[in-house]
Amino acid sequence: MMCSYGFAQEEQIILRAKEQEMEGDVWRGSIDVEVLYQEIRLHCDEIEVNQITKDLTARGNVVLDQGPHRFTADELRYNLDSKTGMFFNATGDMGPHYHFTGAEVEKLDETHYRLFDATFTSCEVGDRPPWQFSFRKALLEEEGYGRFKGTTLRVKGVPIFYLPYMTWPIKSERTAGLLMPSFGYSNVGGSYLGNALYIPLGRSYDTTVMVDYYSNGFYGLGSEWRWAPKEEAFGEVNLYTILDKETGEWQWKVDGLHQQSDFLGFRMLAQVEALSDVDFFQRFERSFVENTRRDTFSYLYLTRSWGPAALNLRADTRTTFLTTNDVRLTQVPEVELRVRPTRLGRSTFYWSLISSMNLFDVDRGNELVSTYGRADLFPELSVTLPGPPWLSITPRVGMRGTYYSQRLSEDRQHYEDESLIRSYGTAGVDIVGPSISRIFNFSLGGFSKFKHLVEPRIEYGYVSDIEDQDLVPKFDEVDSPLVANKARFTLANRLFGKKKDGSGARELGSLELYQDYSFSEPLNTASDGRESQRGPLGASLRVTPRSGMTFDLRASYDTMYKSLRSSSLSASVGGRGGFGTITWYESYSPQNGEKVSSQARTGFSVGGRGKPLRLDAHIGYDFQKKEFLQYRALVRYEGSCWGVTMEYRDLRFGTYPTRDYRVMVDFKGIGRLLEIKGGLGAD
Repeated sequence: MMCSYGFAQEEQIILRAKEQEMEGDVWRGSIDVEVLYQEIRLHCDEIEVNQITKDLTARGNVVLDQGPHRFTADELRYNLDSKTGMFFNATGDMGPHYHFTGAEVEKLDETHYRLFDATFTSCEVGDRPPWQFSFRKALLEEEGYGRFKGTTLRVKGVPIFYLPYMTWPIKSERTAGLLMPSFGYSNVGGSYLGNALYIPLGRSYDTTVMVDYYSNGFYGLGSEWRWAPKEEAFGEVNLYTILDKETGEWQWKVDGLHQQSDFLGFRMLAQVEALSDVDFFQRFERSFVENTRRDTFSYLYLTRSWGPAALNLRADTRTTFLTTNDVRLTQVPEVELRVRPTRLGRSTFYWSLISSMNLFDVDRGNELVSTYGRADLFPELSVTLPGPPWLSITPRVGMRGTYYSQRLSEDRQHYEDESLIRSYGTAGVDIVGPSISRIFNFSLGGFSKFKHLVEPRIEYGYVSDIEDQDLVPKFDEVDSPLVANKARFTLANRLFGKKKDGSGARELGSLELYQDYSFSEPLNTASDGRESQRGPLGASLRVTPRSGMTFDLRASYDTMYKSLRSSSLSASVGGRGGFGTITWYESYSPQNGEKVSSQARTGFSVGGRGKPLRLDAHIGYDFQKKEFLQYRALVRYEGSCWGVTMEYRDLRFGTYPTRDYRVMVDFKGIGRLLEIKGGLGAD
């Protein structure tokens, strides 16, 4: 049955119930009660409504929907005009992420609520959510702040800490304020307590200031700055410093990135990494990836293209921390012009260019310290000779000239203030074919037909002798050309499959046999004086039976000793549920056939991509030494409003073997609340 009253359409109240009665100005309904008024929809078991004052009292399974919000209660006393009232044993939503419960919830106006003996969480409300704040009293404002008194953070019902008063932003927009305190433990610093202040500086800028205290007497200060001033331009920089109680000095670290698609017509990439003491920060760095690094790298890179030409501007500096002397290599700046192969008019000739000018500042320790300049020019000309489609012949020729403002001494122990000009010529030819193929018209799996292609290739390269190469200061690949006069002969077999759905063809596998031949220096020399112009015979088999699955088998055979030099096998498979890889490598002494090295590495990842559980593992084992090289494992579980990550790492190779662990707990809407990191010592 339905009853309605009111004057204007927007003031009309619609009342529905299976059982109803009128007593004066009061309408009573029970069983499947529904009330509709403006944007309000109310359901309950029984109700009393005063049609004059529009006050109502609803009891039993009360559900009130008002716009995007829903409230439930055992009992509701409410006014339809003012849209205010009192909920008893209630639940409700606040903003896009938060939910609350309360023994009493008073709706003061459209945006303000007063709660008593209540809880507040970003989890779905249930008997025991993963985390929640419980409090005596609170005043909440939509798109404003929540002010809580007598607050306790509970995790699975267990109290973690108590705050007599707390303010919490309840906004979809960013707002300034203190973040939740974070707790943790490090075997170096001891237990720590951290807090952070978030400050939005505008629509496109914000910063977070962090303070940490460690029980072992260390103090940390940090700041994170983020910006996105316009579309496709964004970056961040992080600064952190710790007071070293042993030296009384502040140790610091800076890292940041910036990317911008249009900076004065250039695409810009920038990165900064710097620190005061690598050994100190490896003790306090919370990232497994970062705390094993032994170098820092900062750069500014600008690039712009005009047709086939690209202008690249770069400045960078890299510092490598070694056990004896640190190595610092800096170029400020580099100006590089590259032209990809470009056709000369309507001819079949193509030209390309690599050229650069650099200023280097290097410190390799001892007396190898200097600042010098370099100018490099490398033009190349190639031509595709006319011929049948199954045969391609492309010869090329080039000349490289490089100027250095300084050179190395004869003993290569210091720089000399004397210029050096180095020049050499290059030549080569690529011959592909004659290629032959055959099509097999039968269907198998998801393919309707197959094509087998046999393709021989000859790649010849020549680099002329280089005078004074030992005097050239080395910085990058420009300074280290290899004198060559050799060819590689390859016989390639490739198998293609055409898909039944007509979406195209793809390569299913390939088998290549190849060998190098030198026309000058021998490629293989035996201890008994024998020499060979031929290099090892190589074989490579690659199979891709389906998308995301690859098998790769390689082998190298010494034709002079008639013995295997090396072999390797790698396989990978991946999909939506995860991926797995395995790599196995062995090398042998060709003189006696004894195994020199045998190692295997495997890794896999399952879960993730919307699934609650993710597991990553990496293992390396040396079969020759019969020992493990590394264990690495990560387990991540994500609930609806919380997550926990556990990492373990055991690295047993390199200069600095490590064995440590890390545990992190994150809460939705709060951030990282707990982090525990410790070293277990290296075996």
